Amino acid sequence: AGAVSVRSACSATVLQQYFDIKSSFVAMTTTSCSLPPVVFIHGWKASVLADKKAGHAEFDYTVGVLSGLAKDPSLELPLEWDVHGNQVKDNLVATEPCHSITCLCGMVKLQELYGPVLDHLERTRDLHVFAYDWRLCLNETATDFEKFLVDVRESTGRTPQVVAHSMGCLITLSVLNRCPKIFHSILFGAGAMGPAAAPIKDFSLLGENNTNLRNTTMLTPKVHLSNPSAFHMLSGYPGERELFGRAHPILFKDEDDEPLELDMCNVKTWKKYRVGVYHPDSGIDAVDGKTEAWFQSVLDKVRVFRQGLLPKNSGLKASDCPPISVLRGDHTDTEFCYSVRHAGLDLKEGIGYLRGDNRVTLEDTLPPKDIPVCKIVTNDRAHVDVLNDIENVDMLLKLLISKSK
Repeated sequence: AGAVSVRSACSATVLQQYFDIKSSFVAMTTTSCSLPPVVFIHGWKASVLADKKAGHAEFDYTVGVLSGLAKDPSLELPLEWDVHGNQVKDNLVATEPCHSITCLCGMVKLQELYGPVLDHLERTRDLHVFAYDWRLCLNETATDFEKFLVDVRESTGRTPQVVAHSMGCLITLSVLNRCPKIFHSILFGAGAMGPAAAPIKDFSLLGENNTNLRNTTMLTPKVHLSNPSAFHMLSGYPGERELFGRAHPILFKDEDDEPLELDMCNVKTWKKYRVGVYHPDSGIDAVDGKTEAWFQSVLDKVRVFRQGLLPKNSGLKASDCPPISVLRGDHTDTEFCYSVRHAGLDLKEGIGYLRGDNRVTLEDTLPPKDIPVCKIVTNDRAHVDVLNDIENVDMLLKLLISKSK
């Protein structure tokens, strides 16, 4: 009788645990279904690029590549546009955001990238991930992202909350200016909305910002020239920072430490001040006419794209904007301003700094001044880690839902 009693008690316990787990799952699913869907869009250099023919990943953050022991992926794209005005493609396509830095064929995780926030949103919300080729011009990516948001709305019956990181914020801002009604709300995380000067360093110097762990050859000024996306983070025209409402409008100074306005969408500026592919440390010996014409065509697209980010140009009204919040990192002094020395822009000395996350300054994480933001939260995390602040991500998403009612 005692044995039967014990077995019955054990069975009852197991059954209770089963129903507790089932109830929790049902509750979580019900909660997830009652909330708007979430769309996640990643940042620059932050999606896995796979060969669409062979099926294997070419670009990902593995120790073999980052240590320089494995062969570098081929990331250069053709320097030409197709009949639709989009860049001619190679065989690589984006498959998913980068979750972590791994070794042993992904079996061992060494450092988190987007893993924590993606895993959390996958468990708790109806998550839809937009993975894009981070090398391409952002006007093309923004068009694809707009279509993606419309598809999510049509498939779920609800407009989505967007969680964006870094360059993904810049893309989201572009779509917002054209189609505010397809957003439920927006969480900008470590937004690289600029207009900035710091990316010039990536476009000009071997190593430096292009170093990934010990790999100094995967990303170079020559590669960036064929991957136009990051040029869209630069200042598109003189006076743009004032129009954005930035507290610190000066990105460049002359040899007398006086403010200097530079038109970074004119190739002549890059040549005169010896930056980008014209920098003596870029690893590029000479720039031919075809390459220079390509570069100018990229800068022309950048200017048009950045002009469309301002409500005064797009016609976006504050009353049409969805609820918006910002999560950003106050992690360290962050490069912001450069000075002219010895007839060129000095990218190594005389640099001006502002507080930020080591890639984006605090003020540059905000959308233009005419776009209302209901809450700004600042943590102490570095750029790549800002959105892994799960507690604040959840708090801001809930706040945005309450503001939309």
